[in-house]
Amino acid sequence: MSKPLVIAVEGTDKAGKRTQVTKIIEYLREKNIPSEMLDFPQYNSFWGKEVKKYLNGAYGDARNTPPELIMPLYANDRRNHQELIRGWLDAGKWVVFDRYTYSNLFSVAKYPENMWDEKIAWLEEMEFEGSGLIRPDYNIYLYVDPNIAYENRHMNMKDYQNGKPDIHESDLKLLSDVSRCYHKVATQDPKRWLVIDQMEPGYRMSIDEVWGKIRERLDGLITKNR
Repeated sequence: MSKPLVIAVEGTDKAGKRTQVTKIIEYLREKNIPSEMLDFPQYNSFWGKEVKKYLNGAYGDARNTPPELIMPLYANDRRNHQELIRGWLDAGKWVVFDRYTYSNLFSVAKYPENMWDEKIAWLEEMEFEGSGLIRPDYNIYLYVDPNIAYENRHMNMKDYQNGKPDIHESDLKLLSDVSRCYHKVATQDPKRWLVIDQMEPGYRMSIDEVWGKIRERLDGLITKNR
């Protein structure tokens, strides 16, 4: 039996991650490939509740909260689900994440750009070495114009938001910086990343256009993994 893969779908808010994760799972199951999906943060877990408090401004605004104190909240939430994830992998199931380790780039992007390499290295060491998280086999970055994410910040809000955008969604400069930080990480490791620029045609791609690009790469991963 081939080794199951771990795939993370990343991107800023309103990039369409959940929609594409759902399509990936449906496609894998159509191919008779057992699979499971998980989204992070898990807001009802202990650490997820702390993340929720942070995003709702309980610890201050996004810019003034020390990133090294916030990043482990997200990592600990993921760490507490590693046994579940390993169980899926041991059962031969592919695992697809809606956000994973590199969602912590929201904190990296708060630093001056000349510090990003240092902080990205710290993030990876903290999550993969210090916290023992499973490293994704493949990552998909869905880029959308930050202005679109910002303009749509009041749409499709989650329960934890209590009817208002969180401190990440409300910071247009942060959304822009995060987008560039994602691009930096993804382009440095093209064997592990697919970048989909949803604005490439001059307009925002449709859901099906984005899915077509993901499906093409997914077919390649399936074939290579046989």
